Formats: sequence, structure tokens, C-alpha cells
Amino acid sequence: MLLFGLAAFLNILVAFVYLGQMFMTLTPPHWCHAPPGLEGLNLTEAQLKELTVPRHDNGEFQSCARYDVNFTQVVESNLSWPDPDWPLTSCTHGWTYNFSLYYPTITSQLDWVCDEDWRPALAQSLFFVGSMLGSPSLGWAADIWGRLPIIIFTNVLGGVAGVASAFSSSFATFAACRFFVGITHEQEGLMAFVLFLEYVGSEYRTVMANVPVMIFLTLGMCALPWIAIALADWQTFAIIIHAVQFLTILLIWVIPESARWLLSQGRVDEMLKILQKVARINGTKVTPKMMQEMKAYGEKQAESQNSRQAATALDLFKTPVLRRRFLILCVLWIVVTVAYDGFMRNTANIGYDVFFSFTVAGLLEFPADLLMIMTTEWLGRRHTTVWSLVLCGIFSLCIAAIPEANSIAVMSMAFVARFLITVTMNVAHQYPVELLPTVARGQGLGILQTLAFASAFASPYIVYLSKYSYSLPYVIMGVITVIGGLACLLLPETLNENLPDTLEDGETFFSGQSLCHNPCAARPKKEKSATGDVERKGADNPAFETTRL
Repeated sequence: MLLFGLAAFLNILVAFVYLGQMFMTLTPPHWCHAPPGLEGLNLTEAQLKELTVPRHDNGEFQSCARYDVNFTQVVESNLSWPDPDWPLTSCTHGWTYNFSLYYPTITSQLDWVCDEDWRPALAQSLFFVGSMLGSPSLGWAADIWGRLPIIIFTNVLGGVAGVASAFSSSFATFAACRFFVGITHEQEGLMAFVLFLEYVGSEYRTVMANVPVMIFLTLGMCALPWIAIALADWQTFAIIIHAVQFLTILLIWVIPESARWLLSQGRVDEMLKILQKVARINGTKVTPKMMQEMKAYGEKQAESQNSRQAATALDLFKTPVLRRRFLILCVLWIVVTVAYDGFMRNTANIGYDVFFSFTVAGLLEFPADLLMIMTTEWLGRRHTTVWSLVLCGIFSLCIAAIPEANSIAVMSMAFVARFLITVTMNVAHQYPVELLPTVARGQGLGILQTLAFASAFASPYIVYLSKYSYSLPYVIMGVITVIGGLACLLLPETLNENLPDTLEDGETFFSGQSLCHNPCAARPKKEKSATGDVERKGADNPAFETTRL
């Protein structure tokens, strides 16, 4: 229950940190501010807007141009106005923002609109650059120093940078702060996910790992837009969602380090103390036989650590099977990250209300996670990944055939595709934890995150292409998801399988599976308590039943 509480809390933080920037940089409706000297014309605000701001062909006011005529002469001469043939000019006197459905954001505060509208997208991309640079080093640190120290460090550093971003008065300052938030944000939640899975047995892995995501990530995403509206100020919003991260300091006294990681490092005494403590919490008993088995395995791991160099991420490329699996995981993470982020951010470009659209998109997390839990236990990890990606791509491509004016149909297809990519996202986070060996799991995940966020640099610009065609982002995301889904056919099935601990395990586990392997047809493997079995499976043995928090 302690780890479940940790997973719940950090899933809410992940939603706040990952998506909070979107609500700091929203662009409220705007139009050119009228030139000075027109106060004496006795026009209402609506009349002044009608006089000075041209309309698009669909009747909406333009955001980045105004008429360039002598407005005083036009009104005093009783001429008919406005005249669509009048010459136009840019917004030389600034902009007027409509905050009736929005609130002041850094975009409106610093006028990141029209010719400067590239700044929010670049700030978001720099967030992903930070994630790309931070993930490999922090993943390596998690394998060297442990999971818990990295969870706390990343949240504290991210909290400091996030709160500092609220006081930004320039693009450079804001982008720098968000860059440092990006360095930490993925490891904040992922290392907790790894810690959680390293305590959970194979038969409970899918349910226990994804229930916190299903409930609390959904809760965080649905609450986020309404927190922003209630606060009605981007700076207060930024301070609150990041200040919560400092609460992770309390984890030092609440959550134990991963017993599996301690065992893989040969730190037997520390592991046994944690095992006994957790057994007391769970009301179970650690038998002498369990202690002997775990100690024997831990001593063997310690000897192995002393006789050879520690495993590195490069070891994942040295053997053919592990190399092929890892490269396909890289493709999977690149595709899922670009598509998931693209679908989420493009909600601002569909529908009538960005806050409502975002809430609906957030609510899709719950049924998507529930479906994922069911299908991964029925179809397995591989087929769930393949079919959710391919179907997501098909629905995305169908949007190109729908007229933009049919907004209900566009929204419906977009939300179905968003639902399917959410299914894939959750499987994609679980897949590498089950495929990569313990000794290089953190570093392998770090590489996956680096590649994913390097590609995610493009997602804000894919969404930006909607400026030229509403369907273009969906066409791009549709193509890459279909290709990624087909590539995942080459991954093995991990349902009811034990986690690999060593590099040798990573090369030999899950072998002998055909392309149409049906995990439901095979009986789940029962874990034995013999010492020899401990040597093969490491921490996947009955002794670890006592460590399930």
C-alpha cells in the first residue's frame, strides 16, 4: 500500500509537470489594438473593433492585422465602414486580449502572438531537449545509486526550476527554467514506476502497475485545466503545481529502496533488513529458508559484481537478441512519445473550448488504461501494442477525409485516436521494464527516454502545422503510428514471464516464441522455492512475496 500511495501521488505530479506548461502558454483570443487618438469618436469598444479590425472569409476577426486608414476622417465623413478593400498593416500598437473564457498567460503578458507565435512551441521543445539530456544520466544514476535517491532529487530540482519559471520576465528566462524542469520530469515518475514493478510479482504486475495510472493520472489531467481557470493567473498556477513536488522529500522516511536493486548490487544485509521490515508491515513471516535463499543469491551477485565491470547501456547492443529487442523498443518509444504528445497538445485546435476538450481527452485515460489492463492480460503485451498503434494510425488518417467544418466528426475521430495512443503509451512504459535486465534497466530506460524526447522536440511543431491545414498533424501522426505498430510485431511476449536480472537472462528469456504466440494458451509459470531456481530468477521467488508493499 505504501508503494501504491507513492505511485498515486507521483502520477498526479506527472500530469501537472508534463502538461502544466500548456496552460501557462495558452494563447487567448486577440486582435490589434486600435491606434491612439480615436477616443473622441464616441464609439463603443465593439464599434471600434468593427472599424479597425478586418475579418476572415468565415466572418471571424483577424488576429494579426488592422486597417491602415485615417479612421477619424472615415467616421467624420459619414462614409460606409469598414471597407474590405482598405489597406492593411500589422499590429503596430499591440494587441487587445479577450479574457472572458481565458486568463492572463505568459503568452499574453509578453505578446507571443502573430510574428512571435513560435515562442511557446520553442519553449515546449526546449523542455523536451532537457528531457533528452537528463534521461540517460539520471537513468545511469538510478542504476548506480538506487531508485529512491533519484526520485527525490529529480522532484526537488524540478520543483525549484518550475517555481522559478513563474517569475520569468523574458523568453530566455522562461525557456531556461522549463529546460531544467524537462531534465527531471520523466525520471520523477518513471523511477517510481520501476521501483513499484521491482516489488510486484509477475502475476500482479499489469494490474498493480497500471491502476495508479488509470485513476490518478486521469484525475491529475482532468483537474489541471480547472485549477488553471480557478487561479486565473499563470504565475500562481506555476508556483502551486511545482511546489507540491517538494513533498517528495518526505519519502526518505516512508518508502524503502528497491530490494531487487539492492540484491542485484550484492548489498545483501540492506536488502534483508528491508525484507524483514516489509514482512512485518504485511503481517507475514520471513522463514529461515527464505533468508538463506536470498542471502545465497545476493552473495553470488556480490561476487559477480566484484569479478567483472558493472553492466552499462552499451551491453544492451553486444548480443543479437537483446540488441534487436532494444532497437525495436527505441522505435516504439519514439513513435508513442511523438503521437501521444501531439494528440494531447492538438486538443487546443479542435472543439469550441480548450478546457473542455482537454478534460474529455484526460477522461479517456481511465477507460484506455482499463482496456489496456484487460487486453494485456488477454491478448498479451505485444498484440495490445501492435493493434492499438495500427488502429490509432487508421483513425488519424481518416480525419484527413472529413471537412474541417464538421467539427463533431473531427473531434470524435481525434478522441478515438487519442484513446488508442493512450492504451499504447501505458503498455510502452511497462514493456521495457519487463524486457530489459535489472543490471541495465535504468540505463536502458534512460536511452529510450533520450531518443523519445529528442523526437518529441518535433511534436509542438507538428501541432503548429495545423496553422496551414487542420488535418496535417493527424496525417503525420497516423503514418508514424502505423509503421511503429508493425515494427512491434518483432517484440517477444512477456505476459506471465519473470523479469530478467542479468544480461544473460535478457538474451535468453522469452525465446522460442512464434510471431503468433498466444500467451493465454500457455500455463503461467509457477515460481519454485528451490535454491537452484533462485539462482536463475533472482528476486522472482517466494521470498519476495513478503516485499510486496
